[in-house]
Amino acid sequence: MAILVFRNQKMGLLLSELGAYICGFAHAPAGTKRISNLLRSKKWESKLVDNFLFAKAKERIRDLQARGLRPLLLWDDSRIEKPESWFMEGLCSVESSKGKRLTKIKKGFYHPPASRICVPGFHWTATMVSALGEIPSVCQMSWWTSRGKYKELASNIMFRMLKKLNKSLIVKVLHVLDRGYASAWTIEWMMHFEQDFLVRWKKNILLIHPQKGTKQTHQIARYLKSSARKVVLDTQRKITKHIGIAFCAVIHPEFPDKELYLIVVRDKKGRQAPMYLLTCCIVLSNKDAWQMLHSYMHRWNIEQTFRVGKAELGLESPRLWFWENRLKLMAIVTLVYDFLLSMLRNWSSFIPILLKNWCHRTGNRYRNASIPIYRLRLAISNCLNALIHLSITQNSG
Repeated sequence: MAILVFRNQKMGLLLSELGAYICGFAHAPAGTKRISNLLRSKKWESKLVDNFLFAKAKERIRDLQARGLRPLLLWDDSRIEKPESWFMEGLCSVESSKGKRLTKIKKGFYHPPASRICVPGFHWTATMVSALGEIPSVCQMSWWTSRGKYKELASNIMFRMLKKLNKSLIVKVLHVLDRGYASAWTIEWMMHFEQDFLVRWKKNILLIHPQKGTKQTHQIARYLKSSARKVVLDTQRKITKHIGIAFCAVIHPEFPDKELYLIVVRDKKGRQAPMYLLTCCIVLSNKDAWQMLHSYMHRWNIEQTFRVGKAELGLESPRLWFWENRLKLMAIVTLVYDFLLSMLRNWSSFIPILLKNWCHRTGNRYRNASIPIYRLRLAISNCLNALIHLSITQNSG
């Protein structure tokens, strides 16, 4: 409740601030001590929350399958930047996305002095369960470091997740991954655990075409003419795109016994480079190819997850020395985020009333948001603050 009420990007997860909201500002030290005791307790670990979210994800996957929808497991990586920190446990070198944005070349200005900026921080791997036209839910949030006592490899995160899915689920899900996962080991593990995948492929990786032989991906795409065209609405940028799509069967050189399918997406009017998608699912018609494209575009929801976590829930603000305590606090924040998503999924008729009364906004841009997570949290915060003020007034009267 305190996390929902206190909205601040820089101080949202400071224990002293949350303690004041729990016990009142006059008793802030007592509230801070309660939270500290909770996070330091040896009676529970962050894995408790991970197991709870994974159990809910399995139920969601079975429910989507029963409704005739293909479950999607969205993957992506980000990082938590702590540029002012130095002595906290678990810090490693991460590329600064903020520095990358600030040093981006702009017309009329000089080239920045550094092309890559690294700061202290740690890595973040997220997986979300969803389906076309559905609001996602959290499957697993993993924070890991690449150096020190708690050193971890990015490939281990995927290996453990695929192993859990293979053991506990009969239903197959479609793993949707971005270009960071475009490698041979991703295909190898997906095949080992018998999982379907759809990954955005890189143009310079070698593939084998049945007629043209071994060539780079973009060279194979030159021989493919668009078999279908469609006007697609880009819901994030609020623009329409004239998309042409083509597909063919290919083989990866390291897996000659496995037939894969390459999908090429072109937007010539937008003057953008083609997008390449590689999947193990059978693509024999334009309908199948369009479904793969829409499944990949649905992956944007996980990008929103990182944005909400950093900008709205303050995941870059914790100042905890010890690694396990920090993981516990971020696991609690994950529960808060999943609670907000569950409200949007399960209370679809009540949410417009809540937003209208406690977080009114004008303009189509605000009313047409597919996942109004920011307005929902603000509405809950305003509602809870009003209830707290009312109870204080009644007690004083």
